[in-house]
Amino acid sequence: MNHIKPINISEKYKFFCWTPERTGSTHFTSILDKLGFQSADLNLETKKISNFRTGVRHNHTCNFFENHWDYKFLISVRNPYSMVISRSGINDGDFSKHNDFSFVYQFLKSRVENMMQNPFDVDGCCQCFHQRKPDYIIRLEHLYEDWLKLPFVLNHGFNLSGELETLTKIRLNNSINEGGDYWKKYYDQSLADLVYYNFPDSFELFGYDKNSWKS
Repeated sequence: MNHIKPINISEKYKFFCWTPERTGSTHFTSILDKLGFQSADLNLETKKISNFRTGVRHNHTCNFFENHWDYKFLISVRNPYSMVISRSGINDGDFSKHNDFSFVYQFLKSRVENMMQNPFDVDGCCQCFHQRKPDYIIRLEHLYEDWLKLPFVLNHGFNLSGELETLTKIRLNNSINEGGDYWKKYYDQSLADLVYYNFPDSFELFGYDKNSWKS
């Protein structure tokens, strides 16, 4: 077992971060870099942090460290309905290749059901909200609005220059999906219920509407 895990942290602002898979992690880490966050090594046995380095590391690990309550907990999030479609691997290319939508739907549903039987596990600490809830969230759907809620961002030169707002509007990943609400076309009540009842924390904690899958 690897007892050393990466963590993105700011000693200056007293923040540490978690970026779950498929929540805009490329955007998130690029902005953390601009804000001066660092990466460091967390020893899972001693819970101590060492080897601070300039620049953040793109990763999806979540582990709490010694004295983590002295820091604010920041997390990137995304509408669970959208996240599940993204993580399923299905895309608009699959949709266009098959004229029979029922084929695509059954393929998708089987993948989602498999995901629910094998829930997200990011180095053993994906379901960490029973230990601590985030102090701040960055929603993929409201990037600029949420970044401005962090106390050190509004008057930061990165924001005052207009660079932050510009960056939040640029698509940084290589997804072949069309963006926006493309994922809604894959949902019906049955699939929506499957996602909703498997991710109750994501809806309750982050304010996503149970009916947000509807067009």
